[in-house]
Amino acid sequence: MTLLSRLLMPHWPSLYGFALGLIAANLAGRIASNVWGEGTAVGDLVGVYTFGAMAAVAVSAGIWWGVRRQRREITGELLVVFLIAALFAVLVNPLIARVDYPTLDGVFSQTLIYFALLAVSGWVGFLIVMALGVDVYGRELKATKIAFEFKANPSRAKAAEAR
Repeated sequence: MTLLSRLLMPHWPSLYGFALGLIAANLAGRIASNVWGEGTAVGDLVGVYTFGAMAAVAVSAGIWWGVRRQRREITGELLVVFLIAALFAVLVNPLIARVDYPTLDGVFSQTLIYFALLAVSGWVGFLIVMALGVDVYGRELKATKIAFEFKANPSRAKAAEAR
């Protein structure tokens, strides 16, 4: 498998979409905060909404992958996307939004905070899917249970399916 075919896997456009959503939420917040002024009440409120928007995108990513992928595939794909989005939000978005670039300790702390926010939010999204029982593993367990019930007592299993 070549690198190009690996980069163009069918589910990768949604990965790029979530990464762009995370970056765009942060960029919009930085621009809005720059317009209304950092340190003001409105600027702080914009920061809170930006954090919330990034968390919402990460939760939706966890839900999206929880329904479509197995657990072992989710972590490797989403954590890489979250790390790249956090680094992009900290290193590139200040340049695009024309705000003050953070100091070196600010870069490390913001990267850690953004990555932790995205990782926890993605995990919460997956837990929501798991609690509802619509994750891949939950559907496999349900199908296995139905198959065993049908094998044990076909007439009762057909009656349960009809309900």
